[in-house]
Amino acid sequence: MTVADAEAASRKEEISHNHLYKVTGLSSSNLEKLAQEPEADFEEAISATGYGWFNVMLLLCTLPAFWSAVSITSAASYIFSRAQCDMELRLHDLGTVTAMSYIGMISSAMVWGYVSDTLGRRSILVWGCLSSGLVEVVAAISQSFTMLLVMRFASGFLFNGPFAVLISYLAELHRADIRARVILLSSFFFTLANTTLPLLAWAIITQDWEFTLFGGGMVLHSWNIFLLATAMVPLLTGLAAVCLPESPKFLMSRGRNDEALVILKKIYSWNTGRPPETYPITRLAQEKHPQRGRGLEALQGGVAQLSPLFRRPHAAWLLLICVAHVCCMFGANTVRLWYPQLAAMIGSEGNASLCSAIAPQPLADEVTDCTPIETDMLTYLQNAVVGAGSVLTYGIGGMLINRCGKKMVAGVCGVMGAVFVGLLPLVGSSSFPVVAIVTTALALTALCSASLSSIAVDLFPPSLRVMAMAVFLMSGRMGTISGTIVFPILIDFGCLPPFLTIAAALMACGVACFFLPKTTLKRLE
Repeated sequence: MTVADAEAASRKEEISHNHLYKVTGLSSSNLEKLAQEPEADFEEAISATGYGWFNVMLLLCTLPAFWSAVSITSAASYIFSRAQCDMELRLHDLGTVTAMSYIGMISSAMVWGYVSDTLGRRSILVWGCLSSGLVEVVAAISQSFTMLLVMRFASGFLFNGPFAVLISYLAELHRADIRARVILLSSFFFTLANTTLPLLAWAIITQDWEFTLFGGGMVLHSWNIFLLATAMVPLLTGLAAVCLPESPKFLMSRGRNDEALVILKKIYSWNTGRPPETYPITRLAQEKHPQRGRGLEALQGGVAQLSPLFRRPHAAWLLLICVAHVCCMFGANTVRLWYPQLAAMIGSEGNASLCSAIAPQPLADEVTDCTPIETDMLTYLQNAVVGAGSVLTYGIGGMLINRCGKKMVAGVCGVMGAVFVGLLPLVGSSSFPVVAIVTTALALTALCSASLSSIAVDLFPPSLRVMAMAVFLMSGRMGTISGTIVFPILIDFGCLPPFLTIAAALMACGVACFFLPKTTLKRLE
């Protein structure tokens, strides 16, 4: 090698180092040191952020989302006693209105699952909740039964995506040892919603309000005002989601590790009060999955993404957990959604027994000279007590779920819930045993459902997780639709058939849970 060649090689090396410094801002020695630092996977990275104010604020921001999930599906149960005369409704129409929300959710399950796994969690939370809230406002001012049905369908269609994302989003922002308990304890928000919704209904629906607008073209009754009040909650959820970050797990799965690291540093700073620069992890492991485009490109290849979910090893577990969820929701939501009407019917019969209250025709087909079912504060308080009954169960479940295992908790709760529902036709004329049995049964089935949700999150990889959760939730909603429609039909055959059918479904759910794989303390892939 000549002297000229040696000088050229030296200049080339200097240029290379200078180029690296301009691009990275690090000297060659620092780059070598960085290359020797170990890469942290997601579980190590999220564990290093600790648990603190960010996690508390995250749960508070998701509170209205859980409340919205209850109001969108349950509000119709409270308005029926007053809206039946305004819209000339019969008993089976209550099941139809409730079913339309769930049909909307089912029809959008696959679309939302693919879009959220492709475009991210946060954007779906924001835009899905805001659009759902706007549709709820339109539903609240409905002047006909047809308009109410269409708007309930649209609301369910739009809200299904954000709610499916929510569970995965919560799981991906908590470390493995507290993940199951956080998902379980977040279900306490369902209890809070089920407790406050009947109280809100009592405060508004029992009022003799009637507002005439546009020269009589629109008339708003107290039940319209109630629906309008509940419509504000999805809008609040969308605004709260604007303040939340994107899921670091999702960003890592797309190869956007720099963005994920920035978010993890912020979470660490919020939780510990220390500067983001002191976050102990500087490099994240590559977890990139095949990159997808955006917009119309993001919708291409949807079938290709779906296919792994319905092949081994995921297909068998997906089928089993969906069967368990269908049976759980068939029983739990049928009792939950019909109990407000059953309580009103019992009260209108002078505190008669459950079987004697539902044995006659509860509502006449003729709507001439219609008289609404009169409901008092006691009826709504009974609903609030039933909704609040899950508080203790969630507290106990949060302590037991890591000790006994998720599938054990789900299975035992399903079987015990079946036993309590089977006792309902045997109670006497006192309202106390009915309230106590329904409260216990709903508390147990709520804990069963929360445990199944936690298992579903752990079973599937991130590229399929939200899609799997969408199918999981869709299956539960199919059970709910079946239950709400079948229940009034079974009532025509007597008191025993509806409750024994629900008990059989819950028993099947409990048995199926024992065959699920063990996922307690499993690390997210």
